[in-house]
Amino acid sequence: MSEEYVPVLIVGGGIAGLTAALLLQHHGVGAVLAEKHAGTSPQPKARRFNPRSNEVFRALGLSEEIAEAGAPLAKFTGMLTGPTLAEATWPEMTPQLTAAAVQHAELARLSPAPSVLCPQDVLEPVLRRAAEARGARLRFGTELVAVKQDADGVLAELRPADGEPYTVVADYLIAADGARSPIRESLGIPRTGAGHLADNLDVCFRADLAELVRGKEFNLCRIENPAASGAFVSVNGTDVWLFSTSDFPVGDRRARDLGDEEWASLLREVIGVSDVDIEILSKMPWESGMYVAERFAEGRVFLAGDAAHAMPPMAAAGANTAIADVANLTWKLAAVLAGNAPATLLDSYHAERYPIGYATAAFSSQVSGHLGTMLKAITSGDTQRADIGATMFGVQYPEGAFVADDRGPSPEDHYAPGARPGTRIPHAWLGRDGDQVSTLDLVGPGFALLTGPDGEAWQRAAAEVTAESGLTVEVCRIGTDVTDLSDDDGGWLAAAELTGTGAVLVRPDAVVAWHSPTCPERPAEALGKALSQVLGR
Repeated sequence: MSEEYVPVLIVGGGIAGLTAALLLQHHGVGAVLAEKHAGTSPQPKARRFNPRSNEVFRALGLSEEIAEAGAPLAKFTGMLTGPTLAEATWPEMTPQLTAAAVQHAELARLSPAPSVLCPQDVLEPVLRRAAEARGARLRFGTELVAVKQDADGVLAELRPADGEPYTVVADYLIAADGARSPIRESLGIPRTGAGHLADNLDVCFRADLAELVRGKEFNLCRIENPAASGAFVSVNGTDVWLFSTSDFPVGDRRARDLGDEEWASLLREVIGVSDVDIEILSKMPWESGMYVAERFAEGRVFLAGDAAHAMPPMAAAGANTAIADVANLTWKLAAVLAGNAPATLLDSYHAERYPIGYATAAFSSQVSGHLGTMLKAITSGDTQRADIGATMFGVQYPEGAFVADDRGPSPEDHYAPGARPGTRIPHAWLGRDGDQVSTLDLVGPGFALLTGPDGEAWQRAAAEVTAESGLTVEVCRIGTDVTDLSDDDGGWLAAAELTGTGAVLVRPDAVVAWHSPTCPERPAEALGKALSQVLGR
């Protein structure tokens, strides 16, 4: 049996796996991705990618391509409700919905990347093409047969659908192999959480409904009908749609026995148009549930995405959390593989991502049932209220690869950035060489040191640290090297709680590693110590 070496083996070619492959390439790490299916997902599945996820795509230079791929759904942002799609109307603007709309509008000021509506079956091919073009070795139609690890590495047996099995030797393995994750099960990692919530069935179909929905372009449409309750989902906004329902649980005779013609007849009832031509494209049963692995890592194996935390699809929380997982993990793997950090840095992956994954899964599990049930809870204000800016940009890791300061945790009821260690760096628009860039654009693929306009001492300090440690720290003085275009009082420095001589060290995943409000007497010593603490050197 032939043998191949690779620094990182990724198992699973969905959003988590493909994003991990792209990020590893971004950080200069070779990877092999193995996916048992011959192609990317044929199902729309996750569709709404929030600004934080789009910031990751922006760092990879893919946000514009993804926006173009999702352009047919650009206007499909609303929520409808009714007994049929034809009779559906916009929900009443309750105080809760009004407050949520205001918060969503505020997101545009807090991030350089808007949320994007791009179905998973459209997004994944974009990620796959980019990964292949950038040199990632993607092995679709290749199944993981067996895997074992020891203190020196991971040994995996892969079997292509059209070839002989072969062995891959890797330093580390990312298990992005889905909610049922054979890798997680082989490691004996238990899961906790609310467990099973509902059985669902997604029916993807083709029907020309463009005129029917004109003027009421929707993202989701809740249906309460004797024939079937659930929700319509816009896939391309013209002739491809999805109906999701929990009225036909797995094993139910109707779900098993209904043929395409029967489904087409049922869909006409819930659409409310009797003569529309319908072609059934696929039917996919799935479980809505909350299952969170007790450990996101075991030795040299790391769980990401649904393998680590399966959750209901409220606001595509699972996919967005998966992207954050691999953004967190890949730079750490790169640092260890390059010899810039000890392997103990990787312990911070579980420490940082587990609490976030569990909290997100719990929040998404407030409502059991089908997508329509979730939609009803959102529009009626029956779900737990949360400040969108705080939960998206102000989330603070409780512990991990950063140097905590004495300011305490970020507030949860509103977004107050402060550039606290363990949080995402605040966004502000900057001017550089006639172009507009974000503070987030100054970050990665290595560490960045963002300083006030009087940060000359930090430039000398970073050069000294680089010479001594071999680590490169890119320095940018806000207000000198770039112009602060922020309209906020005090600009970015005030938002980051820095003086003109202060500095903030930012990790490659745009998370603040260390905050120094002013320049200390020995900046090189302070910076070197902080960097060592962050990396665990």
